Amino acid sequence: MLLGEFLIGKLKRQGVTDLHVDRKILRRIVRSGAEYFQWLSIMILQRRSKICIDDESRGRVIYEREGVKLLYGRGDVLSRYYVRWRSFNCSVDITEDFYNDLREFVYSLRQKLLFIIDLSFWDDHTEAEKRELVEQIVMCIKLLRLYLYDTCLVITSSGQEFRNYFNYINRDMYHEVDIRAENLREFLKKIIRTHRVAVLDPEGDHVLTEADVQSYNAFVIGGIVDKERVDKYGTYRLYNLYRLHELNIPRFRICLDCSTIGVPDRINRIMEIIIRCRMFNRSLKESIVESQTKKDRIYRWYYELQKHSRKIVKKGKIVRYVVSRELIEKLMREYPISQKDLEKIFRSLNVEITN
Repeated sequence: MLLGEFLIGKLKRQGVTDLHVDRKILRRIVRSGAEYFQWLSIMILQRRSKICIDDESRGRVIYEREGVKLLYGRGDVLSRYYVRWRSFNCSVDITEDFYNDLREFVYSLRQKLLFIIDLSFWDDHTEAEKRELVEQIVMCIKLLRLYLYDTCLVITSSGQEFRNYFNYINRDMYHEVDIRAENLREFLKKIIRTHRVAVLDPEGDHVLTEADVQSYNAFVIGGIVDKERVDKYGTYRLYNLYRLHELNIPRFRICLDCSTIGVPDRINRIMEIIIRCRMFNRSLKESIVESQTKKDRIYRWYYELQKHSRKIVKKGKIVRYVVSRELIEKLMREYPISQKDLEKIFRSLNVEITN
């Protein structure tokens, strides 16, 4: 959305408050699922669209934000400004001014927030985990396009096999992710003067706070998926492999009320937590909960119910958990789940509710 906000501001400064879009442009904007001006900015950055001045014509308003309207088809709103597909010949093409300013803004975003995914342990993964890892990185790109841009992501230690996987899955996607063969330490030494770097590690020494999220502007995430094997200390091994302590880079774990249970572990979800907290001033807890999957919430329910219940023990074994209705209502507000999932949890733990 930040790119979209910037484009709207630029359009208004240029005196453009009504902008026609053609069918091809509109189709791609709608299909993206992103905010309209955000995706329009991306299309300009990728040289897939032009902003033109032509004869005045009328259109109907299909979208409006902060006083700038997008027009399509026939209507009663006059405008001489158009967004055209890249192959269209404009009478007057004013794209370059917008493109250059957007490029400068994208560069400033990279200075504010940068994510680094390192693939040093790519070969340790099974084939299914490799595919999952590539899919998570694709989701990272889609996430960044909703808020920032591709250039806020760097992938280090990438080998040819990863590139083959990535290019096959994204064969129709134009992207500007910075994919590098150099290792994590080599890259971090280049940016250490312009970025405060932190490693996000579920086994990190320090608990991440909102102040930390605002203080650091580069976050390292291990490119590790352990769906078919256990690699609990993978990020710590990565940290030691490149001797990041020598660069005074700390390791932070993301916690939800002092526990990592229920904190999303997918790479794209971890990035989403940081983006929400840093760029949109959400609290860290709000950011975590808003980024949770259904599975994360269910895990959290199990944790909270067992932690705050009275346990009925027979022959040394817990046979029932007694919890208050007040706790159930509180958890439903904080970690909403379906009635079906709630009943399944209750059956699994043999929960008894008291008033």
